[in-house]
Amino acid sequence: MDISLIAMLIACGIITNMMSAIFGIGGGVLMVPIFLTLFPHFPIQMVAATSLSIVIATACINLINFIRLRIPLSYKSLTLWSLGMIVGVQLGFELSFYVPRDYIVGFFVLTMITLSIKTFLKRPNDGKECTTPTTKESLKGTLFCTIGGGIAGFTGIGGGSIMAPLINQLNFVTKKQVPIYTNYMMVIGGLGSMYGYITKPIDFVAQGMWQLGYINLTVVMTVVAASFVTSFFSIKISNLLSSRVANLLLGLILLAIGLYTFCLEIL
Repeated sequence: MDISLIAMLIACGIITNMMSAIFGIGGGVLMVPIFLTLFPHFPIQMVAATSLSIVIATACINLINFIRLRIPLSYKSLTLWSLGMIVGVQLGFELSFYVPRDYIVGFFVLTMITLSIKTFLKRPNDGKECTTPTTKESLKGTLFCTIGGGIAGFTGIGGGSIMAPLINQLNFVTKKQVPIYTNYMMVIGGLGSMYGYITKPIDFVAQGMWQLGYINLTVVMTVVAASFVTSFFSIKISNLLSSRVANLLLGLILLAIGLYTFCLEIL
């Protein structure tokens, strides 16, 4: 890799970590269009596998910092949601091999625009208290995560960018809890899909790079190194933003990425 490519991957790692810590999305939503631009010769499944690997590593880094904050969670709901996400991701991944690339990219764009609108319409919840979830709310969250996992595995977006806006709609989840729930699920659900990416036969080899199945290890290590350095500042920034500002920024990011990908791949 040349210096300019390394610099862009480092920038990607910095932004990815901040998006994970502040908004609860893993950065796959950002990395998919960037990798499609930087590595147009990569199979779409390699783009998805590489971005998901980075999402998992970044989420692990942020969870270390989140655990220190001692914010209460419903671990029963977290378990159910993670199981739903694992099932959805695996089904979406398998489906991606039977659908043309243009359809996958088109679905990615539609998902981004829909999520941006949903985020813009979300009411601020800074004053919301932590409450115990009802069975109905836990099951509703499980359904959301199964569907979101399917979209993530199909498009390579990364489950956090799908789940964060959905989980934020549940009555018992506060603003501070959203990124913690989604980072946990990105790790658990992502690890559940790694088997398919590693063991699936691949006839593509990226010259001058290390890879494991569909995972490009050279790209992963470069981005994650930058993500680790950034993690010390991301949590502090997250605590300073109100729900209103966070929702506005997230909506703008999702909309911009959707429109960029549309211009890049479809027009």
